[in-house]
Amino acid sequence: MKFLHIADVHLGMENYGRVDPSTGLHTRLKDFIKCFSFAIDIALEEKADLVIFAGDAYKNSSPNPTHQREFARQIYRLSEAEIPIVLINGNHDNPVSFGKATSLDIFGTLNVPKAWIVTEPELLNIETKVGLVQVFGLPWPTKNLFLTKEECKNITDEEIIKHLQIRVSKKILEFARMVKPGIPAIFAAHLAAAEAIYSGSERSVIIGNDPVFSTQVLAQKEFNYVALGHIHKFQDLNPDNDIPVVYPGSIERINFGEEKEDKGFCLVNIEKGKTSYEFIPVPARRFITIDSVIPQGEDPTNALLHEIESHDLSDAI
Repeated sequence: MKFLHIADVHLGMENYGRVDPSTGLHTRLKDFIKCFSFAIDIALEEKADLVIFAGDAYKNSSPNPTHQREFARQIYRLSEAEIPIVLINGNHDNPVSFGKATSLDIFGTLNVPKAWIVTEPELLNIETKVGLVQVFGLPWPTKNLFLTKEECKNITDEEIIKHLQIRVSKKILEFARMVKPGIPAIFAAHLAAAEAIYSGSERSVIIGNDPVFSTQVLAQKEFNYVALGHIHKFQDLNPDNDIPVVYPGSIERINFGEEKEDKGFCLVNIEKGKTSYEFIPVPARRFITIDSVIPQGEDPTNALLHEIESHDLSDAI
């Protein structure tokens, strides 16, 4: 079977850019839409049997109607082509207050054909054009999902994180025991892996604040592929083994901390129990930092203008 693994679309991130007067849309929103649409184009061209979206559809859990419309347009394209899509709830999709809807719930409420929404740990047995696939879905691990109110009383945030790590690790092992041999098995989750390399844009925000999980826990031998979301840098945490543990990264650059990173998604093949994948770059907008040393005695403005003019800045930030 062949499937697309994509994550961290983050519609609504509008660092830099401006509103395009011809469309009324922010130029950065158009960048993100372009890259997301490119990924869906590939899913359709390759006749993918499944799409795994590993979380973080929007900038936050309260996207405006324009952002919702643009994300839904791409989901509809898959639904119309009868390509199943699994949408994993990410931390940016998760509501701040208990009881409120996630930003992905609307697809389940409308019963969008071929769309599965994962807001709690669950096994999805999905019938594709080439047969059954087992998708073990794990949304962003919150204390509301894994701990009771009583368990959270009188303990520190650090202790809550430790409890979450233990509970979620047990759930992953439970998933592995549930795998039926001979049927492709994908573990799809939005979480932080201990060995992951973070993007420059993420280091100060994420490190120390999230429960983290080792590759050893994630790469259970029963899984054919581990499809992760949350970290914006493309990487395989288990490159020398049979079970890929992959972050495809975000589909567009958020800021200059991601300037030198390729952006894209993964096209994955599982055949006779063997898994291979290809990272496919998207047409992300270039970010360029210009460093200049101004010689003593030169006019700073002229020197900087000359340095800027020596670079190809077309379509770049």
